[in-house]
Amino acid sequence: MTTEGIQPFEARFEDYLGDESKMTGQAVSISFPETQEAVRAIVREMAGNSIPITVQGGKTGICGGAVPLSGHILNLSCMNRILGLRKTGGEYFLRVQAGVRLDELKKQLYKKSFETQGWDEESLAALAAFKQDNAYFWPPEPTETSATIGGILATNAQGICGYLYGDTRQYVEEIVLIDGRGSAITVPRGEHKIHDPEWILPASESFAVNPELLKLPQDADRIDLYLGSEGMYGIIVEATLRLTKRPREIWGVGFFAELQDNLFRFAEELRRAVYKEGTAAIAAIEYMDKTTLDHIRELKKVAAKLQGLPPVDEKYAGMIYIELHGEQEGDIETIAERLMELAGKCGCDEEFTWALSGAQDIEKMRAYRHAAPESINIALEKARRLDPKITKLSTDITMSKQNFGDLLTLYQQDAKDCGVEFAIFGHVAGNHVHVNFLPKNYEEYLAGKKLIEKWTICSAWDGGVVFSEHGVGKLKKELFQLVTDHKVLSHIRKIKNAMDPTNVLNAGNWFD
Repeated sequence: MTTEGIQPFEARFEDYLGDESKMTGQAVSISFPETQEAVRAIVREMAGNSIPITVQGGKTGICGGAVPLSGHILNLSCMNRILGLRKTGGEYFLRVQAGVRLDELKKQLYKKSFETQGWDEESLAALAAFKQDNAYFWPPEPTETSATIGGILATNAQGICGYLYGDTRQYVEEIVLIDGRGSAITVPRGEHKIHDPEWILPASESFAVNPELLKLPQDADRIDLYLGSEGMYGIIVEATLRLTKRPREIWGVGFFAELQDNLFRFAEELRRAVYKEGTAAIAAIEYMDKTTLDHIRELKKVAAKLQGLPPVDEKYAGMIYIELHGEQEGDIETIAERLMELAGKCGCDEEFTWALSGAQDIEKMRAYRHAAPESINIALEKARRLDPKITKLSTDITMSKQNFGDLLTLYQQDAKDCGVEFAIFGHVAGNHVHVNFLPKNYEEYLAGKKLIEKWTICSAWDGGVVFSEHGVGKLKKELFQLVTDHKVLSHIRKIKNAMDPTNVLNAGNWFD
């Protein structure tokens, strides 16, 4: 190997063989490039030798997308610089490298303080204006704040506040990606719509994307083809993010009920109604079942970040967390009062309700929500010590047309019949909850896996979205191929071949 920065894989790099999916792999080399030029050189060398490349960021994915099956690991964690800022039409746009972590981005935006070495005059002028302006933030809020921007864009992850702020794609103005030839391609938003018959793929003389076949909306932009594609068509190395004004007031309210049906009724009422008052609105509605609360209770015994909230009695069947954003405290208070009234009518405990506001207290609430997957992963790791073949086993299905209680009752009954412990948490909007299995042995693991296959097929038939924000990766590629029409799969392969002719980028994801 001749390219600078490529290192033989050694035991000290062992942590880079896995991600949060609990799957592990193998590799022969690894690199930590700091510039897109370095990435291009590495890709060219690997493509020239037909060596597979697995792209990594924060390794927070749960579908095994960042797990190498062989070949080279291209880890982008050292591409962690913020490159510039511009102000256009009253909006701010921040240019970042793909390895910038979400928690670091949030911190620097909050403090309005950046390392500006190498910034041009336009960026420095925009920063001067930015410091005198309102507070701004980037709306996507995935649960795992150590995720990198590149990974968030690769899976189109949006997190709990997508209920108010919508799809992550709309907050991405431009990307720079490296294709399978090692060529850099800049893709700005607004240059081409995918439905434009004159637009063909970069590096292709004739191949055009069929948006109808891929079920892309009429207004889909060319950039949207790459966002959520899990690096199969190219490696995102830079992105320009569209910022939005941070709400002056943020409240978090946690509701608890002793009866599960009361929580189901409350959730369904929330799904049907629209709660807005002046500038205030609901930003997030999150559900956690009893098993999830039990696991968080165990984690709280050793996790300092969870100590700021009162203990949750074991009598509660679950929790619904609601976050409110707005400019005026009075507007938020009005919505909160309506929610308290509705929760009481639905049978939630009016004597035990969490109501917090301010940045520090909201972080406590979000830490509690983050403890849901964290505590489940800890429990799963215990089973993996007995059998390393066990991996993360969870759903990512959105079934917006169903009744919330009916859907969760179906999940629960099927899972109980399956005989495997499970926990359910996730987004009430769209009925996008995650059923997490906690098998005690490989036999139970296979039973849970078969049940998820059943749910995935049924959901696909009923018009649900079966891969919503976690991606496909390696763990779910069989499901992906099972529920995706062969014409669509063939078209995806053609796009892949046009962008990555030697098939080195993230080999083993989506397809064998």
